[in-house]
Amino acid sequence: MNLYENKSSNAKRNAQSNLMGRTHYVDDDSLRFHKARILSARHTDGGLLFAIVESASADYKNTRRGFRFVIFDIDGTVIERANLDGMYSTSKSATKAMWAALNTMNAHQITLDAIARKERNYKQDMDELRRKLATMQVEKEAA
Repeated sequence: MNLYENKSSNAKRNAQSNLMGRTHYVDDDSLRFHKARILSARHTDGGLLFAIVESASADYKNTRRGFRFVIFDIDGTVIERANLDGMYSTSKSATKAMWAALNTMNAHQITLDAIARKERNYKQDMDELRRKLATMQVEKEAA
């Protein structure tokens, strides 16, 4: 897994390049479904965290729009974002709130937690694969 880095001066391309394979949050289909646009995208804390500011529909009918920040851990998991009711009226206020949130976060600990979660999930997947393999072997021997 790579650290986040600046991959493009275009916010959408930067977000998609960094988050590809980690989350579908900024994929074209997701953005289209949520009627969202990426206004800014940046890595922080030496590449441990990634943050975007987006403009998105504030309701399912797309009658209102708002701005919000989204912060991702190294695995692409959303660690903080405003819900639709808590969206900001300007991108400037969303960006200010994003920096305030980032300044309270311990990126090192967030990354350690993400690593532990990823290790747990991988171990569960491999244990399940071992069980399936053992079942297949038993069935083969019984045949």
